[in-house]
Amino acid sequence: MSIAIVTDSASDLEQGEIDGITVIPLHLHFGDEVFEDGVTLTKPDFWQRLNRVVDEGGTLPTTSQPAPGAFRDTYQQLIDDGADGIISIHISGKLSGTLNSARQGASLLEDAPPFEFVDTETASMSVAWAAHAALDAAREGAGIEQAAEAARESAARSQAVLFVETLDYLQRGGRIGRARHLAGRLLRMRPLLEVIDGEIVDVEKPRTRKKALDRIYAQIVAQGAPERVAIMHGGVESDARDLADRVSAACDGMNVPVVLSSPVIGAHVGPGTVGASVLRRA
Repeated sequence: MSIAIVTDSASDLEQGEIDGITVIPLHLHFGDEVFEDGVTLTKPDFWQRLNRVVDEGGTLPTTSQPAPGAFRDTYQQLIDDGADGIISIHISGKLSGTLNSARQGASLLEDAPPFEFVDTETASMSVAWAAHAALDAAREGAGIEQAAEAARESAARSQAVLFVETLDYLQRGGRIGRARHLAGRLLRMRPLLEVIDGEIVDVEKPRTRKKALDRIYAQIVAQGAPERVAIMHGGVESDARDLADRVSAACDGMNVPVVLSSPVIGAHVGPGTVGASVLRRA
């Protein structure tokens, strides 16, 4: 069985970055201009543009999920290329309508092959790792249900933690979730946030940037060396690399990649953000 793996750009994977995983771009809106995340607007260009908008007091960007037709066209191309099963793995359905759009896209196909849809209930590199898990399982001969279960198992072992300079961006985009009660009184604090059960939840309230970075480090190493760690950032590479070096030193020289957050993530967390995706050992 030839199984195709599909994910979205909120995974922090870029189109063409890995053979075997197809990345559907979400959309960025700067006023009347619409861009495809990672396709017509690169990560560096997005962060330069966002910083310029912030400095000039302009209109901040918004995001939207791909249309069902975009999923239908991508699925059809994969089928035409020989896929006889598709696993579509996406950002938490509580944070984005992307998964729902994917399901709608599949429903538009005629003579559709077997599908599996995976709500990872997380975001960023944790989604990417789930897609990798499905791809690895499929390449090792797993059927579509078993490969999808490998993605779900990876997502279940993943932790996403971050801090933001302000909750303004999350509040504006309606992505605060169970941290919503913070919005009115703590917009200028640097709350430590975690994606739990698909929602963004406040877990601590450090009052300085240094303390927030220290708490992310403590969260990462709290249960011993994880299987994988990636550090994401919103235009603050120095802080991210310092954190990655600390984690690597504590985890026997583990390779800890530093990733500039995708435009669709950046639009909701804002400049100065540092976060981590952690894959716990089974």
